[in-house]
Amino acid sequence: MSIFKFSLSITICITAILFFACTKLDSNKKLSHNSKDNKKFKDNTLLIKDNNSVNKIHGQVLYLPVYSNVPYYEHGRKFDLSAFVAVHNTDLDNSIKITNVIYFDNDGKFVKNFIYNDTIIKPLGTINFFVPEEDQSGTGANFIVEWVSDSLVNEPLIESVMLGLASGQGLSFSSTGKVIRQLR
Repeated sequence: MSIFKFSLSITICITAILFFACTKLDSNKKLSHNSKDNKKFKDNTLLIKDNNSVNKIHGQVLYLPVYSNVPYYEHGRKFDLSAFVAVHNTDLDNSIKITNVIYFDNDGKFVKNFIYNDTIIKPLGTINFFVPEEDQSGTGANFIVEWVSDSLVNEPLIESVMLGLASGQGLSFSSTGKVIRQLR
């Protein structure tokens, strides 16, 4: 068995275990967004208080790699992948505004702008963008994501997850955005 097939088998097993472990809920403890037991979260209930030890900023431009396909060395083919980009607002109190989510292909050519109007992400909220498996932007495809805030906020987490399932094989991995500009 090749190292690639062995690694792929391990990845699929771990993904399956995590999926089933995360989806099983005790029937007495089901999550509900409408439950009367749900209280509004207040960050003052956390033991560690905001002491300004975390560097807060007003905005960033990030470069985020997204692999539309990866080389598959058997028969010189490529393994097509779908991708999904998530922008997580990690600030407990303030919203952030997403101003650009621009997708480029392997050659750096514009493919698509995923937003046409500024989009607000509330505290601890997330927005997602999807690139289908049929996309052929290449192994060097990437996003430029820009966000701003009127307030000083915690840096959001911006990452991509790629997934391919074909012919009984599976492949998944993730990447994280790299800051290329920052507004303090």
